[in-house]
Amino acid sequence: MTIHQLQVSYVTEQDRILVRLNTHAGEELRLWMTRRMVKNLFPRINEVASELVASQRPDSRHDGIDTRALTQFKKRESLQKADFSTPFDSQATVWPLGDAPLLATTLHITPRGDGALRIVFEEKIAQAAATRSFEVTLGQDLLHGFLHLLESALQHADWGISLDQEEQRKESSLEDFFANTNAPRYLN
Repeated sequence: MTIHQLQVSYVTEQDRILVRLNTHAGEELRLWMTRRMVKNLFPRINEVASELVASQRPDSRHDGIDTRALTQFKKRESLQKADFSTPFDSQATVWPLGDAPLLATTLHITPRGDGALRIVFEEKIAQAAATRSFEVTLGQDLLHGFLHLLESALQHADWGISLDQEEQRKESSLEDFFANTNAPRYLN
């Protein structure tokens, strides 16, 4: 499956982010992302995007190049090439997962050696008869475009999720700290 278009938007009535993917074959895949899913995904996908950019320049770790600056440069370069003006084509002829969006409950992120990122979205719901899933492979340009669209949707959602990578690391380490501490014990 080759992605032709990608749309990420915040849907107020659902309080979720809707991701829509069009393929060159006229297929459309849709998925819902909840606040919890995005809060866990966003820092990790930013981190992996930085690792992928650095992996394409193996000398970057040795010659003093700041990988964050390199990632920002690559992101700006990718966004300049992206087409954000063409409207999303809603005339899909094939719906491989049906017309109801998949509710992403599990994600598997795998960096590939060629600089691309493989993401598997799964919907595991206890009441459902079967697990629905699909996978996409995002090259660096498409990955940076997806992150840009996700950031824009997060600003509209006003979920309080930091878009700054450094802030994300601090929040993540603080959450890890509290998750690994023991609850206080009181003498009564």
